[in-house]
Amino acid sequence: MAGRISQVQIDEIIDRNDIVSVVGEYVHLKRSGANYMGLCPFHNEKTPSFSVNESKRLFKCFGCGKGGGVVQFIMLAENLDYIGSLEFLARRAGIEIKYENGRSENDDKLKLKNDILSLNEKAQAFFKDGLARSKEAQNYLAGRGLDRETVNKFGLGFAPDDWEQLTKVCTYGALGVSPELMVSAGLSLKRDNGTCYDRFRNRVMFPIFDESGRIVAFGGRVMDKSLPKYMNSPETAAYNKGSHLYALNFARKSGSKQVIIVEGYMDAIALHQKGITSAVASLGTALTIGQARLLKRYFEEVIIGYDSDSAGQTATVRGMEILAAQGLRVRILKLGVVDSEVKDPDEFLRKHSAEDFMLCVEKAETLVNFKIEIAARRYPPEKESELPDFIRQTVKIIAAEPSASVRAVNIAAVSKKYGIDEVSLKEDVEAAVSGDAPIINTERIHGAYKRVQYRKDEDNAEQSTELSPDGKRLDRLEKRMIIYLADNPSDIPAYIDKCREEFCFEDNKNLANILHSWYINGYAVKRETLLVDCSSKLSSELTDEFEQVGSMTTAAELLKNLKKFRFKYEYGLLTENLRSARTPEEKSAAMKKLNELIRSSRT
Repeated sequence: MAGRISQVQIDEIIDRNDIVSVVGEYVHLKRSGANYMGLCPFHNEKTPSFSVNESKRLFKCFGCGKGGGVVQFIMLAENLDYIGSLEFLARRAGIEIKYENGRSENDDKLKLKNDILSLNEKAQAFFKDGLARSKEAQNYLAGRGLDRETVNKFGLGFAPDDWEQLTKVCTYGALGVSPELMVSAGLSLKRDNGTCYDRFRNRVMFPIFDESGRIVAFGGRVMDKSLPKYMNSPETAAYNKGSHLYALNFARKSGSKQVIIVEGYMDAIALHQKGITSAVASLGTALTIGQARLLKRYFEEVIIGYDSDSAGQTATVRGMEILAAQGLRVRILKLGVVDSEVKDPDEFLRKHSAEDFMLCVEKAETLVNFKIEIAARRYPPEKESELPDFIRQTVKIIAAEPSASVRAVNIAAVSKKYGIDEVSLKEDVEAAVSGDAPIINTERIHGAYKRVQYRKDEDNAEQSTELSPDGKRLDRLEKRMIIYLADNPSDIPAYIDKCREEFCFEDNKNLANILHSWYINGYAVKRETLLVDCSSKLSSELTDEFEQVGSMTTAAELLKNLKKFRFKYEYGLLTENLRSARTPEEKSAAMKKLNELIRSSRT
């Protein structure tokens, strides 16, 4: 006999198996109001009477009367008993079941998770006491506009400016927590000599709750200009960053079917304090499928309200696509509707009312419009040389919409805004929808596409220096090297100096230095985190190269090609300098540099 499964694991199995997703593998479901409807798999019927309610996590057939949760559905669909159904769902979700008779190897992991959750409660009490003792921290929170009720609601605290205070409080005396558990919980770090010290020092503390309200981790923010501004708990047995959303424990009780997802703790807290309680923070801009599924459980529409100056547009699009793939309606917040000077919801709400904010929500932009705006910035259609690329991107974006009527609306809007012939655009979109590749070349642009006008906002136009083809190739290779290092952080020490020596472009050098800083400070290094400190243009360029760096890519190959195109790029620049030199002195200097470049390439 397998043995008994603990309630903790039963809850985890149910949480990790979204009922709509599970039932959808057996029944073709269509949304109908708050529910999903389909033909019952347990009796013959011609008219759908089988209903699934995602928020309640229940199914019910009004024809045969069968109903229950996801476990009961699998019992019926797979003809399994209760334990067998739990095992089936655990395998589906990649969960190793813990049996209380000790059969599983997962006992220690579950115990560690529960120990960490218990320890986090003690740490929270310590941080709350720290806030009560610190006038500086109290003044900081008051200066950020937070009242006492909000501070208490979110359990905010303060980590004293002491290297070992929390570690000593927890490991000595009545609590008797082991140093190993402090490290496993992410609350302490271990020195080379084996002693431990506090991870969080002199920071305002934000407990991170799971959707049930348990403290799974912490975030800490400095009160001055020191770096890093934010420090979060590492991933632990109780905390996986991609599986949680800050303030979801409150937002899911708001009663709203619309959720506003923001970037930072303070943004979410500011919204809640203003009475906008269906707000969550993503703990970073790289949304995951797990987070999207969490939102789908409680909401129908997501408004993305990330900082306008952060990593952004490409990462935002990716997040929107992940959310849309889960069946959520998605729009992006435009605070500039009311105030173009503010960069995030927290700053906005310190200047404006909740009503002003909800006006921005009402006018939030669709995914299609947002993508086309990005395409227009990347390929400015007022430039004849860029217009074909802009149209290609626009056709691709609009053609992805399954509804013909929505496509027609988008085509008309693009035609009006950018002065592009509507009939020609429609022809190419419909060709793309039918699977034919539309012919969009210079000849067609000057023929079928009649340029009417282009409303250019001079204040927002991005100025850029056009690179030669070799320069563009070199820039892409530098970015691929950065992506390779993000995928293989253990190689960063071996290649960081090479990057500093060989890279030509400052943006790429800065990114390489950021990666190195993350690595030596013990932070997680991933592709997605690259986008966080990038401008929207740089973020877009990086994402374009993601697919070019795979498991077979090597640093040696990248560096070899990088050196080759650096020579070609610099040779082209120096040749042009020589050609444009006006005086004998300028020609001599240019020739000298050109000869030095040639000699250095032979060594």
